[in-house]
Amino acid sequence: MSKESAVAFLERLKGDDVLVKRLQGCTVPEAKKLVKGELGYDFTKEEMQQVIFEKNPELTDEELDMVVGGGLGLGFGGGFGLGGW
Repeated sequence: MSKESAVAFLERLKGDDVLVKRLQGCTVPEAKKLVKGELGYDFTKEEMQQVIFEKNPELTDEELDMVVGGGLGLGFGGGFGLGGW
């Protein structure tokens, strides 16, 4: 697992509305299968939290948990988070 993979995944989400919509319709196990198996990204929830915080240092710990946990989505249209990742 790697932080670099989390960065690459976020960058892909920024430019791929179809992927975002596809992930929004997934359960967490389905999303893991898609992200890790089909797309080849491998990162932990903690690695994603670190990447998001580095890109948005103004976020509080609570806001970061909401973003990664799905409360706010990942800033790409909402609805997709990493809760239960």
